[in-house]
Amino acid sequence: MKKLGAISLQFIAACVGIIIFGALPSLFIAQGTGGSHIGMFIDTLSSIINSLIHFNEITFEIKGVEYQVYKYIFEGAFYSLTLIICALFLAYLIAILLTFLTMQFPKWLREKIKLAILFFESLPDILVILVLQLLIITFYKKTDILLMKVVTVGDSQAYLLPIICLAILPTIQLYRITNHLYEEELLKDYVLLTRAKGIRHTIILWKHILRNTIVSLFFHLKQTIWFMLSTLVVVELLFNVFGITYYLTTYMIPEVFTFILLFLFVPIFVFYHLVKLIIEKTVKGGEALS
Repeated sequence: MKKLGAISLQFIAACVGIIIFGALPSLFIAQGTGGSHIGMFIDTLSSIINSLIHFNEITFEIKGVEYQVYKYIFEGAFYSLTLIICALFLAYLIAILLTFLTMQFPKWLREKIKLAILFFESLPDILVILVLQLLIITFYKKTDILLMKVVTVGDSQAYLLPIICLAILPTIQLYRITNHLYEEELLKDYVLLTRAKGIRHTIILWKHILRNTIVSLFFHLKQTIWFMLSTLVVVELLFNVFGITYYLTTYMIPEVFTFILLFLFVPIFVFYHLVKLIIEKTVKGGEALS
């Protein structure tokens, strides 16, 4: 119960922070109009809180026509979160599998692979996305086979290629980190002991080292999600996706901005703590992660 209380307190504090952050630009608006800074900030804060309570009444305007925000944002947010969560699972899975494969190679070859990782990690995300789109289009022109959709048109939404584009660079980062963690674990006494007992190298990697590595790897989850959110802007732009970042960058009014930030934060917060709970129960045998 104490732990649940701490998580609830953390959740409430983060929500309050987002609401205050959403109202902060009003301070600069007041500076331009000559009005009271604090007064404008409090008015905006009050308006945001009132809008969140009556979120179904928030509207945005296009060419003089008002639309209800939540109907469009629910759809866009669901699409964006689907891309992020699928890309996250894909990145972790491929990073672990590639590391497992790499650990079968001799050390000199692993050093060569590390140099290659540094090169691929430095590639800009926009270049990776454009190259992949170009490859799919070129393959389609040569064979008349469309492997996956390269753009969203109307109700025909692209999923697979945006997920792959979102996952590529985080996969490379996680692969580098997992390699480093595996190499550290290989030097520990318990690995030497299991080797002395005659346990096969593959079993040591899969059963013993993965169990310890997965906990350390989990702490990079937040960093990976934030990295994906920054790439999501580029992905949604290049794939013509009306996702969460489209509404975030198009309708910059405090109520909509705060509503969207909360809409992104809540499912990611729940997802993070849910995965953390699963790891604590399965990997650490119920011991709390630090």
